Amino acid sequence: MENEPEGAQMEAVLAETKEKFIKDAFKVMDNHIQENSPETLKESSPLLQEAQQEVRCRIQRRSVSTSLEVQNPEESIWARALRQFLGILQSFLSGCRDALTWLWEKAAACLQAVCSAVEALWEVLTDFCSFVGQLLCRSLIQV
Repeated sequence: MENEPEGAQMEAVLAETKEKFIKDAFKVMDNHIQENSPETLKESSPLLQEAQQEVRCRIQRRSVSTSLEVQNPEESIWARALRQFLGILQSFLSGCRDALTWLWEKAAACLQAVCSAVEALWEVLTDFCSFVGQLLCRSLIQV
């Protein structure tokens, strides 16, 4: 039977490890964005910060663990620690997948909006060129 103070200490260490892991992961993400973002994207930093915050929320939402799991009295403290650590990694991975899906959806929506804008611009330019062509034809016919 495992020692209760040892189990509580392990829970505290796992919780601290989880928080540090998530904090370090966000630091890596922030550093990567700062190092790899073009200057034009850095100029629109409020939008970038808003997107980063949304990604953080999505990852953290999935990383919240439930401590209402059934404890197996025959399981060693190390087996339980490993199982819980794997659970932390799994929930973090799930949160990252959720955030990546959200980013893909936002990127697709943004690209669709840009395509629609370019199509509308193309239509206006085509109409304008057609109009100018008709005017030139009329002018040449009258001359």
